[in-house]
Amino acid sequence: MQDGEGKEVLADGSYYIGEFQKGMKHGEGIFEWQDGTKYKGCWAQNAIDGYGEYFWPDNRCYKGHWKMNKLHGQGLYTWPDGRSYNG
Repeated sequence: MQDGEGKEVLADGSYYIGEFQKGMKHGEGIFEWQDGTKYKGCWAQNAIDGYGEYFWPDNRCYKGHWKMNKLHGQGLYTWPDGRSYNG
């Protein structure tokens, strides 16, 4: 099982660079999907969990808290047209 820092590349070209614990994404890391979507932040047992920044290819962005791969708690969501939601 992998512990420490490393890189995982999936068959579709998506990849994760960051910390692993017992073979799972755990700690700080960056995941980039094949379509250009990107997440940078905290992971817990292979799930997006804690504070992080999520960027979509169309320039939408969410910066805030996550719990088990879902937006959770305080965060700022912005759209390319200048709209935003903070809450």
